[in-house]
Amino acid sequence: MPYTKHDEDEFKRELKTAIDLVVQSNHPKKIVVAGPGAGKTSLFKTLLAKSKEANKEASHLVVTFISALADELRHDLSGLADVFTFHAHCKQLLHQNPYLREGLSEDFTLFPKLPTVIKSDWSFLHAGDQAPPHFVKLMRQAVDGIETRFFLERSNYYDAVSFDDMVFRVYLQLAVAPHAAERHELILVDEYQDFNLLEISLLDLLARKNPIVVAGDDDQVLYGALRSSNWNFIRDCYSSPDFKAFELPFCLRCPEVVVGAFDDVVRAATAAGLLNGRIPKKYRYFPPSKERDSAAHPNLQVIKTSIQKSGGGNYFGRVIAEVVRSIPLQYIKDSREDGYPTVLVIGNKQYLSQISAHLKDLGYVLDEKEGTEGEEDQITREDGLKVLKGDAGSTLGWRIMLEVDKPTFFTKAVARMLSTKPLVTIIPKAYRVSVLAEVQKFEEPAAKTKGPQPEFGKPTIKLTSFQSAKGLSAQYVFVVGLHDGDLPRNPAKIDDIEICKFLVALTRTRKQCFLLLTRRFAGVPKNPSLFLSWIDHSRKKSVYADAKYFKELEKHARPHTS
Repeated sequence: MPYTKHDEDEFKRELKTAIDLVVQSNHPKKIVVAGPGAGKTSLFKTLLAKSKEANKEASHLVVTFISALADELRHDLSGLADVFTFHAHCKQLLHQNPYLREGLSEDFTLFPKLPTVIKSDWSFLHAGDQAPPHFVKLMRQAVDGIETRFFLERSNYYDAVSFDDMVFRVYLQLAVAPHAAERHELILVDEYQDFNLLEISLLDLLARKNPIVVAGDDDQVLYGALRSSNWNFIRDCYSSPDFKAFELPFCLRCPEVVVGAFDDVVRAATAAGLLNGRIPKKYRYFPPSKERDSAAHPNLQVIKTSIQKSGGGNYFGRVIAEVVRSIPLQYIKDSREDGYPTVLVIGNKQYLSQISAHLKDLGYVLDEKEGTEGEEDQITREDGLKVLKGDAGSTLGWRIMLEVDKPTFFTKAVARMLSTKPLVTIIPKAYRVSVLAEVQKFEEPAAKTKGPQPEFGKPTIKLTSFQSAKGLSAQYVFVVGLHDGDLPRNPAKIDDIEICKFLVALTRTRKQCFLLLTRRFAGVPKNPSLFLSWIDHSRKKSVYADAKYFKELEKHARPHTS
């Protein structure tokens, strides 16, 4: 039954009340529990605008955990606050404050692969140890010990930093001298659930001197293994007597069927004894924003294919291509004008690679992450040449070259060479001259630019993993590979993070959500994901796509244009 004008006014009033409770509270420490698409940015704008009204010169800081989210917030909060990732903010602090950067020069080098260099140093200088410490993991756990102090000493030696050690340096220095913390009228923290113990410990130090509002949701913790984040951090904050808790109760992004499916999954997971300790929260459909979309797209489209493989059996790719061809032009126009993808395909690599190949064969321009997993940590010759091109005497640059080449003069006198600074002073002339000749000829590769964009009026299509889907949304969302063995990996032993992955994927949807699975992948039988059975059958519309299905499509197909 359609909602009346009175109903809509009541929904808007309830949302405004939820926001006003946060804005009008004078409590110095607040936590706002906000599910996917709950309108945190609007809340942030209101909080910052109120502070600016009271003091036009007010200093505001907004921090989040990845660059893409920081860029989006920087755009949305333009002129109201300084917006950073935690790493970028700590880098700025180190440049500005000699106390915080103790042991580094003001012009220190940011070298993301520094942990790889220092692991090698440890192995050379601690011969006989089984393996070097996991320096980054230890720092993320805020461990101040022999291993992390070794890292900082080597970092000073190279006058260089990487990402997590910048945060670690600031934390250690402020823990000793909290009065050295910067002052702001307001600090806002987005995606609090994805911060690790080090970052949360630093926030606690900053909150001693500054009013703070943290926003997040324990249903969206996806980075535990990657960033050492943990559900308990946001849950502890929510239950802490030091913080006053609020919530944003509505989803302003998704149609009714998606919000209903979200509720189904949470209810089924809880009944199965999962999601223990979950923060109780409302997550409700918001008709004033989504009634029209909900009427146009009343079901989740569950598409099961008979097979999935490369080539002619690439049924996932064919299904997606057929749907993309039918997307209304207004949907495409809206997504392109507002800067979000028209289509978002979420899944594991083995499925995304095949879908990508099919769509590219049809001429579609795709936005997808390229590269090999782990290659971001590998030291290359180009890394050293690049550093030396900027500073021919750089100890870091010469150390990189020695790491790559491992000349005999280095391996026979490691301890001496790794304790001499500048390192270049004890490098044999012949090697030095040879490398500098290489540096002279070296031309740094041009910075990677954005790939080609689809023509005007064509849909933008992004392919991404479950983790990288965070912070994104699209008109049409395809969640692919929904099988037991994939998601969840083991239906008899489900990990809460797998439930969170599914919830995050569903709630990227602005208009229509498609759930794709197959009977056989590359010849191997597949069973439907248990998660699909958790969604009420009335919300799903099922289609079986086999050879007969595609033959029927071809009979009625119009000419393809990408």
